[in-house]
Parts: sequence; structure tokens; C-alpha cells
Amino acid sequence: MKKLILVTALAAIAPLAAQAESNFVTGSGAQSAAAKLDFKVVVPKVLFLQVGTGTNLANNATVDNVTFDVPAGAIGNGTAVAGTGGDLAGGGVTVRVLGNSGTVSLTNATTGQLSSGVAGNPTVPWADIVVTAGALATTTTGYTNAAIAHPPFNDAAGGGASATATTLAASAGLVRREGSWTFAYANTATLPAGTYGDTVGNNGRVTYTATAP
Repeated sequence: MKKLILVTALAAIAPLAAQAESNFVTGSGAQSAAAKLDFKVVVPKVLFLQVGTGTNLANNATVDNVTFDVPAGAIGNGTAVAGTGGDLAGGGVTVRVLGNSGTVSLTNATTGQLSSGVAGNPTVPWADIVVTAGALATTTTGYTNAAIAHPPFNDAAGGGASATATTLAASAGLVRREGSWTFAYANTATLPAGTYGDTVGNNGRVTYTATAP
């Protein structure tokens, strides 16, 4: 029984051994033997998105706050109010995208218009949050530093995702783009005193999403 098992095992191994890359030659003259190796490099798909404070190609849990303080004498007069906060000056944030699997689509989602939390009071529509896209002051090595179009906010009462995505086309299979978004408040309506947005419960948070094949 042991012999039968041994013979069976050797029969199974023999074909595998025959497939190994080796070359044996013999003879009286000059000899040449060759053996081959196959190599491969496996690169995983990666997708990186930074809006505001971030660490390049790493996770960073910081969520920046952009604030608009409306002057008492200018409430609702149509003069835009610059923001403060964000990782750049004047209510500006860094935008950085890296992907290696083709075109990247960039969207955002809101949960509703900015509320003061007081039932029956008016809200601030997302249409009143104006975004200016631009380049960063300093370019990160390997990135294209230029304005990235901001996907439009969903201004519906119940919020939702952007109706139109920003498309970042790949070049040689890669997307490496960076820029800035600077926010301002259009200040088009006279509103009751209060803080609008600021918390998730008052619809103050926007979630940006990058997707790639």
C-alpha cells in the first residue's frame, strides 16, 4: 500500500517537474544552455480625494469649517460676503485628486438648504454659496495645478447629489489634478438673526465624492 501511494505521488509530481524552466545540453563541442524568467509588476487601483485640510495619499479626518459673517449694516444687500476658515486664506480650500484607473467624476451632496434650526424660518439656499475655482499658489510635484470646476450644489429642499458631475479626464491613464475652491455668501436675502448650517442637523455639511472605473 505504501508503494502504491509513493508511485502515485511521483506520477503526479513528474509532469510538474517537466514544466520547470531548465536546459540541459551535452556534447563534445561548445555548449550553450538557456533558461528564462517571467517578471510582472502588479499596480493596484488607487483613488485619492482631498477637499480642504488633508495629507497627500493618506487619510486625514479633519473637516474644515467655512464661515460667512454678515456685517450688521449689510444684511441682504446683495454684496457678497467672503468666507473665513478652510485650509487656505479667505474661505478657500485645497482640492486634490489622484486616480490611476481612468477618468474621475467629482460630485457633491447636500442634505437640504442651510437651516437655523428654527421651525418656520427661512433657509439659505445653496445657490447663495458662490464658488470660485482657481490654481494653488504652489504646485505639488507630479500634479497639474489649475482650476477644477466645482460640481453644482443640489439646491432642492431635501438636498441630494449634484445634477452634473465634474469630469477629470485621464492622461496616459492617470488623473493628477489640484487647485482651489474659494467660497463666498451671495447675501441676497434679509434673514432672521441666527446661525445657518454649521451642524449636520442644520444641513451645514457637504460631502464630496470622487469615483473612477
